[in-house]
Amino acid sequence: MFASRARPPYLLAAAGLGVALLVCDPKPTTPARERLVKLHVKLRAEGAPLAIAATEGMRIEPMFSAMTIAAHDDRARWVIVTTATAGADDEIVKLLEADPAVEQAFVPPHTSLPTTERAFSGREDERCPVTTPSFEPLQGYLGPAPQGIDAPAAWRLGHRGAGVWFADIEGGWNAAHEDLPGHRIEHAGGIPIDDRSWRAHGTAVLGEVVGLDNGKGVTGIAPDVEKVFTSSIGGTTVAGAIDTAASRLRAGDVLLIELQSTGPRGRYLPVEYWDDVYDTIKAHTQRGVIVIEAAGNGGENLDHKSYKGKLDRKVRDSGAIMIGAGGPAREGWSDRERLDFSNYGTRVDVQGWGRKVATLDYGDLQRCDPDTTDRHYTDEFSGTSSASPIVAGAAIILEGVAREKGAVIPPAELRELLRATGSPQLGDTSQQIGPRPDLAKALEALSER
Repeated sequence: MFASRARPPYLLAAAGLGVALLVCDPKPTTPARERLVKLHVKLRAEGAPLAIAATEGMRIEPMFSAMTIAAHDDRARWVIVTTATAGADDEIVKLLEADPAVEQAFVPPHTSLPTTERAFSGREDERCPVTTPSFEPLQGYLGPAPQGIDAPAAWRLGHRGAGVWFADIEGGWNAAHEDLPGHRIEHAGGIPIDDRSWRAHGTAVLGEVVGLDNGKGVTGIAPDVEKVFTSSIGGTTVAGAIDTAASRLRAGDVLLIELQSTGPRGRYLPVEYWDDVYDTIKAHTQRGVIVIEAAGNGGENLDHKSYKGKLDRKVRDSGAIMIGAGGPAREGWSDRERLDFSNYGTRVDVQGWGRKVATLDYGDLQRCDPDTTDRHYTDEFSGTSSASPIVAGAAIILEGVAREKGAVIPPAELRELLRATGSPQLGDTSQQIGPRPDLAKALEALSER
């Protein structure tokens, strides 16, 4: 089954999500070419010994820091195993799952950004102003419901996110952008991915949520948020990046997951499909952290039988609020109808604009200097990537109101509040992406409690 070698190429596989499959091809030392593979495994019991643990060259390490794990926490049963093999991944997984100590083992899937593909602008504006103008008139998602979430209804009452902490999980950011509160942004962990697409994406997300209210550029939904944490999947797993940032947050703080992973049908799914990520999200929502999760851009019915109930809240519930992508209230688009790329199903809770979102970076709206992106802006951000920060901003506003009263809104209650008070989905509602948040109605409902 495997190419012969002095040491057997056994390996532990990964149940979770993690970074995209970490596989490299060193120079072969035998005629059979080997690969170095990193995988995730969930043990049946914490510290259970693996029958193959003594294999030469195999490295087994905990997936999570002991400092973040409580007693009897499922996260304590996850390990990462690295080994070299010339065999097929499926063969390795079968070997590991045959080990009595292993509950599940599999290779982590490919993980990507939940945005639709778009090109960066190569144009430098010859008339770039000395001072960036205000692009807030293009931020229709801020406006009155049902077209937007009615952020001004909250702002007029002084609710702008003060006192709440926010974390964004993805790959990279430009915290030096002129329209971000760089002094409030702290990198919590992971190695930022040195890639233009990742940086632009993360910067665009932050612009929607915490963009400065300074009369230029865009205005974030919650510009007065107290702290901003970033956590990258670079050099770690998706579950590890989430855990690192979530461990910095308190009950009522908001964590946004801006990632999607390939599922068994080859389509993009929300990252909680993979059990290491699910266990991580659940551990933190159970202590009150609000998790906003992109549903992903696979165009998939998350209730499909292939997913075996992993994305069915009647079977299991991570506690996250899952976000679909709806059409924007802009000419040429069908407002609040599911966009064809958006995943849908009973697990999807609420929606945000999935097209035509004005925010930071990319450079199609303003591109002043080819050597820096600090003054780049776009009004073409899209996907469940653009939809999810809108809901994250709404969640921060509502948790800020509760915090003013010395309280927090538990994750399940906040999810229900957003669903019950939102502007209803239009079009084919059998393909559920949920309503669009309406902060005016949500604040009214909150005041009556």
